[in-house]
Amino acid sequence: MRIVANSNKVVMKFFTEVNPQPSQIKITHGDKLLLAGSCFTENIGRRFERSGFEVCINPFGIAYNPLSICDCIKRVAKEELFVEEELVKIGEYWKSYSHHGDFRSENRKECLQMINTALSNAHSFLSDARFVILTLGTAWIYSLKENGKLLANCHKLPSQLIDRSLCSVERVACSLEETFETCRSLNPSVQFILTISPIRHWREGFRDNMLSKSVLHLATETFCRKTSSIYFPSYEIMMDELRDYRFYADDMLHPSEKAETYIWEKFQQTFFSQETTGLVSEFEKLYSMLSHRPFNPQSEQYKQHLQKAEKLKQELNERLGRKKIYD
Repeated sequence: MRIVANSNKVVMKFFTEVNPQPSQIKITHGDKLLLAGSCFTENIGRRFERSGFEVCINPFGIAYNPLSICDCIKRVAKEELFVEEELVKIGEYWKSYSHHGDFRSENRKECLQMINTALSNAHSFLSDARFVILTLGTAWIYSLKENGKLLANCHKLPSQLIDRSLCSVERVACSLEETFETCRSLNPSVQFILTISPIRHWREGFRDNMLSKSVLHLATETFCRKTSSIYFPSYEIMMDELRDYRFYADDMLHPSEKAETYIWEKFQQTFFSQETTGLVSEFEKLYSMLSHRPFNPQSEQYKQHLQKAEKLKQELNERLGRKKIYD
């Protein structure tokens, strides 16, 4: 417990606050954002989405290690399409070692088309995106023993087929710098925001998890200093300010929804202007209205509710010059 003097009163503080400095570079609803990385990326990305931002989230699916995340972004920037030889059949499905298991099909050509459509769409999006936001999960990497192929996802392969190693700080920082340069060659004005996932990878062991996060911290610091990119302390907020287990989900590893909301609010304070924050509130109101599940969908009261939601949607469309939101 800390005792803090506040005016003429003594205020007890029961936790250490993490207060990021407001960024001089602001995110607005006119900016496109490409997000890639761990499952924490998905959570924050969906919050951006329902707050009215144009986002592209994980074009290769969820990935945790920085090398796979960087390979994804570099390949998107260069629009380097996949070929059939890069797909593997695991069980009944065709998959890619560079992708999450969501990218799968019983038909090889369909799987390839799904992968390349997502890649091309992401390339078009990145060409005029203002921000790339990367969330790094772990510095431990997995690769095939037979050829050293990096695995973004092990797809439940037998452990005897896979090598596991800890990336060096230099290798992670270098991969981030190459990704930054590749994106800048496509889009010279794009800005990078980096954060480290607050989710602990306990299956690696608690000691190995700490080593991994340490590598990521040192690498992101090196990268941000060299490229003038921005670091957002989501990991620090979770570990220091929200260290109580009441802020964790039932697995005691992932942040609870309340914790995710708290980190999202800190992100807004860092990167949003008052005007943008006001718009976010309007979008959150719309999201809540559209998420409402009525007891009687045919009631007059619910019909009026839908009319109000549609009116607010049209107003927000007009303010942003968008054709559609929340279809």
